[in-house]
Amino acid sequence: MYTRVAAVLTPILAVALVVTGFWGYREHRQKQAVLLKAENQYQRAFHDLTTHVDQLQDELGKAMAINSVRQQTPCMTNIWRLAFAAQSDVGQLPLTLMPFHKTQEFLNNIGQFSYRLGVKDPQKPLGAEDWATLKNLYGQAAQVETDLRQVQSNVLSHNLRWMDAEMAISDTQKKGDNQIIDGFQKLEKQVTEFPEVSFGPTNRTLESRIQEQPMQALGPAASPQQVAAKVKQFLGLAGKETVKVQENGKGNPTPSYSVTVQDGQASHMFLDVTKQGGHVLWYMNDRAVNGEKVDLSTGAAGAASWLRAHGYPVMEMIQADQTDNVGVYEFIPVERGVRLYPDKVTVKVALDNGEVIGLSAKDYVYHHRPRNLPVPTLSLAQAQQRLSPHVTVHEHHLALIPNDEKQEVLAYEFLGTIDRDTYRIYINAQNGDEEGVEKMRREPSGTAQSW
Repeated sequence: MYTRVAAVLTPILAVALVVTGFWGYREHRQKQAVLLKAENQYQRAFHDLTTHVDQLQDELGKAMAINSVRQQTPCMTNIWRLAFAAQSDVGQLPLTLMPFHKTQEFLNNIGQFSYRLGVKDPQKPLGAEDWATLKNLYGQAAQVETDLRQVQSNVLSHNLRWMDAEMAISDTQKKGDNQIIDGFQKLEKQVTEFPEVSFGPTNRTLESRIQEQPMQALGPAASPQQVAAKVKQFLGLAGKETVKVQENGKGNPTPSYSVTVQDGQASHMFLDVTKQGGHVLWYMNDRAVNGEKVDLSTGAAGAASWLRAHGYPVMEMIQADQTDNVGVYEFIPVERGVRLYPDKVTVKVALDNGEVIGLSAKDYVYHHRPRNLPVPTLSLAQAQQRLSPHVTVHEHHLALIPNDEKQEVLAYEFLGTIDRDTYRIYINAQNGDEEGVEKMRREPSGTAQSW
């Protein structure tokens, strides 16, 4: 009897072991592929940052020798573009757990300064005060370039990995044991010690406007225990999951917590939550998405329902896209018929079962507030007259948008086409200026990915 049972069970157990081993191997390969992709993205962003800062420093030096508006305008425009690109590169590096805001502020100030001189007000050659500012920025950018080159040299000569740096940043016991972290901490310290530079009235006004939104408006400070409870409620957890809460870098102007949730399965959930009020800035579930059983439209309805269930106000979807088997949807609040673009929210939906697996709500958390919305000075017809005669208008809305100087302005938003291409065009509702033009992406079938 035992022999017969063993004869039946042995091949079954063997098959089960083979299947289990294959599943584990596949999971390992998938995780390694994800880690490799992240490492490659970090390396690319870092080397792009080094290149852009090199070019930025060169352009600042070139601008000092220019004495004509004809040459000054394209040079300042290049400086503005490179400063923006460097900020974008920094944003792609895993530096959220360490203070790096002074370096980001330095790049932002260069961008705003060059924008004022080269794009917004290119009326005359540089005055004495602006030239002195340019000279100071040139010297400071040279120091930033030197520090970045040192980090780059260490990365290349010692084959340093950004994934190791990311793990070291999240481990307070190892923060001093990584050459990448040491290099960026040295850079941040040096930028903090730069002497104050006068950027003229434009930038001083901008800085005061950015700082008008007090963190206290988000609510009282939340403890790690309170944040853990909020996260469990936000995710609808049963209570058996492991929730790890860690405060982000000291000195960060927007204090927050990083939260990791493990539910005993292969996947993890990650969140950033504000310290003031415990608001979720972003959320990601790293589970595998297997196949596509839910279409993009159904996923959009599910995303909208999820936002309502989590306490967001009336939202309007403005764009949808699909990456592999994940739907990505952008929503904005609508108040008294005005679209509030500064308060944008992005939701990711797994199209295998319609589950929300990602949220980016930083813009909403930091910008959404009661506003005294202005009344348009121009009529819709007057604004439409400012459009190119080649544009065929299909939709129009009132919208609050950030302009190039990060001021909120009321604009008429026109959705129009030229031939088969679709554009969003924004005309200032007060003075008729063309505030921006955005070319929309198209599906392979040719329809714009917007609603």
